[in-house]
Amino acid sequence: MKLVFFKAYLIVALISVGIVIRSEADVEQFESLKVMEMNLPGFPEKVTFEGIYEGVARLIIKVDQTGRLVDAYQESYTHPEFGRLAEKYVRLWRFQPAKLNGEPITVIKEVDFHFDDKRGVYSTDIHGATALKLNFFRFASSKKTYSPAELDQPLESVEMEQPLFPFEFKNRGVKGTATVVFFIDEMGMSRIPNVTDYSHVAFGQAASMAVENWKFKPPTVGGKPVSVKVRQVFTFSDS
Repeated sequence: MKLVFFKAYLIVALISVGIVIRSEADVEQFESLKVMEMNLPGFPEKVTFEGIYEGVARLIIKVDQTGRLVDAYQESYTHPEFGRLAEKYVRLWRFQPAKLNGEPITVIKEVDFHFDDKRGVYSTDIHGATALKLNFFRFASSKKTYSPAELDQPLESVEMEQPLFPFEFKNRGVKGTATVVFFIDEMGMSRIPNVTDYSHVAFGQAASMAVENWKFKPPTVGGKPVSVKVRQVFTFSDS
């Protein structure tokens, strides 16, 4: 069934999946994701033949409670080769999972790779990736992630099942909300859904599970497929 997509809004930060830090006590008990083994690529010589001697790539990674890399999404880059190498090498990293109150949790984080033909390649500290400062549009083959307002047409779904109402709240008159941030890639596939707020963890889980399977017509800007970052608020009511 063809559906017109909901209202969506650009946001600027990612936090742990399913975790909303609400107090100073919680912050003190949060342990960040750690990289235990990091491999970095060399500067790709072939891009120098194009007159390119520096660049950046930003990945959004999802690491589960066992330390396994679930997904790595190329959010932006100044050259496709930088994006390809960043993803290839981050998949070789070994992680120690983040913890909340001593319990391992799944998290989503930004990781920046900086490429320089003289200084080599380095990655921004995973605990706080900085904003990419290069002007992407001076590179013909660069990639950036757009907001829904920048697209040629409103997002249109191909497959968009709604979240299931949690069984534990059936016939109890419970209502709630959950907010999910996710990416839609150039193929129209939903990527790395991130629960940023919820009234109850069960609502956040239900919303995230639904969004994981959503599909859309490929979003475009200027007629070319692009990726987009969106925010969706779900309202749950057993009525």
